[in-house]
Amino acid sequence: MHLVDSNEAFYYKDFELDQNVYRIFNYRLASYTDFLEPSALECRGVMFEVSPTLRLASLPMQKFFNLNENPITMDLDLSNIDEITLKADGSLISTYIHERSHCSLCNTHSSFYLKSKGSLSSDQAMAAMEFLALEQNAAFKEELRRLALANYTVNMEYTAPDNRIVIGYQEPQLVVLNIRNHFTGEYLDITPYFDPSTEIHKRQVANVFPDAPAEFVANIPQMEDVEGYVVRLSSGMYIKIKTEWYLVQHRAKDSINSPRRLFEAVLEEATDDLRSLFFGDPYVLNRIEEMELLVDKLYNGTVKSIEEFYEVNKNLERKYYAIKGQEELDRPIFGLAMSKYLGRTVDYKAFLKKNYKSFGIKDEEPEEE
Repeated sequence: MHLVDSNEAFYYKDFELDQNVYRIFNYRLASYTDFLEPSALECRGVMFEVSPTLRLASLPMQKFFNLNENPITMDLDLSNIDEITLKADGSLISTYIHERSHCSLCNTHSSFYLKSKGSLSSDQAMAAMEFLALEQNAAFKEELRRLALANYTVNMEYTAPDNRIVIGYQEPQLVVLNIRNHFTGEYLDITPYFDPSTEIHKRQVANVFPDAPAEFVANIPQMEDVEGYVVRLSSGMYIKIKTEWYLVQHRAKDSINSPRRLFEAVLEEATDDLRSLFFGDPYVLNRIEEMELLVDKLYNGTVKSIEEFYEVNKNLERKYYAIKGQEELDRPIFGLAMSKYLGRTVDYKAFLKKNYKSFGIKDEEPEEE
């Protein structure tokens, strides 16, 4: 609490589930020096139950940085590398146990849940729960539940066609990133502790074992079709290294993930570039096509309605033109008809962009890691 009280870069948000209150700590825009403060690195979705009891409920991995992002990750000795894993491109999902009890004489009932970095009920958390509820994931869910009951948090990456960050995934998946002990904060090494037949082992994030680890790491920025890799040094420090290809794609992905940005891209006839970038992803191409159909109908219909109304009624006196416009035109576009009558420039695209919510367009993106 001292960190939140003394530094506005960090905050918490309370969530109520049944009669229990959970508090998730997170960061907003935080600088390198902000993360030097005590416990700051843990302020990345860590969750406590604060009522009716006080306990650590979920322990995501600590905040870690890109290579050379700040002094912490500069001038590192990359010759001593313990592990290299693929960086999945989705949303962080963590396990927790919800202990439900409605009276002092009742037995506590424990239920297993998933959370995202900043919420108990985000779209990603709900979708991940639905994924685990599938019959083919029953054994996986049970393994996760048992670990959560034993005071371990399993941190995973949720990827899905409708949860695109940059890289497209054609089916929903939960990939196991790591397992943390609530009492020590240490990470449990999956390979020696879990039999290869377990779902935890099968679904762990892909490890790579290059003959020359330092050379492999040095070449990561030039790789394509992957976000990058997470590297664990012998010192225990984690760093992430992203590919230049991914960084370029990430700048373009805003037009795909945000319905509003895609709406604007279609209006500006800029989807040809998007189709080229995502030509191999049928989900994205279908999303572009659906938006094009919506926007074409909206734009063409709006222009036609205003232009035809104006041509038929342009010789009326202003008073009667306005009365007829209110009677015949939808309220949102009546102002366009008046601007046309008064000789003002009518910017149909700007009008549609400004009023995007009126057409059911949302301004939201998937939660990232």
